[in-house]
Amino acid sequence: MENDYTPGAFADINLRPVDVDLPISGGIRYNAGPDRSKAEIDINKTFQGDFGSITPSIGYTDERSNYSDGPADISNRANTIRVGVDGETSLGPVDLQGSAMGSRTRSNQNVSIPEYNQYFNNPNVGTFTKIGVGARMGLFDFNASRQKRTGSDPFYSGTVGMNVGRGGRLEYSDTNVGGPTIGFNYKMEF
Repeated sequence: MENDYTPGAFADINLRPVDVDLPISGGIRYNAGPDRSKAEIDINKTFQGDFGSITPSIGYTDERSNYSDGPADISNRANTIRVGVDGETSLGPVDLQGSAMGSRTRSNQNVSIPEYNQYFNNPNVGTFTKIGVGARMGLFDFNASRQKRTGSDPFYSGTVGMNVGRGGRLEYSDTNVGGPTIGFNYKMEF
């Protein structure tokens, strides 16, 4: 009786993306290494209307890692859920943008030292929020944002900019944790 198995027989499977018109957008990513893995899914949907657009989104991330540090075996796991919304509209010559995002992460670290028959568990729950606004009118634009992470003070930032000529940009930026900066960028293509 002959052997019907041919090495590499499955190499001809076509896994190219298929053009399908789905009602939502997003992506699925999975990365794995010898001691860690990360799975991530993001879903969003843009709704267009006479006054602009709005895009709600949701996402989930699962991160895991395992490693040894001397006699200790350490495993980490973090699950994050994200919810956000972005919007755009125009009021005459002014284009407006806004966004809000919040996430909640539940993490857990397990440490075991088999040599001493010891076991530690460190669970933690944290949140992150970000709110941003922006506007553009002709050569001028501005944006401002507020970020807040559990256990830390809010971080505020803002930028006012002006486009100069065909590739120049003048910006003034400031934050609540540092001094202001003024910058000029020029981009030229050959």
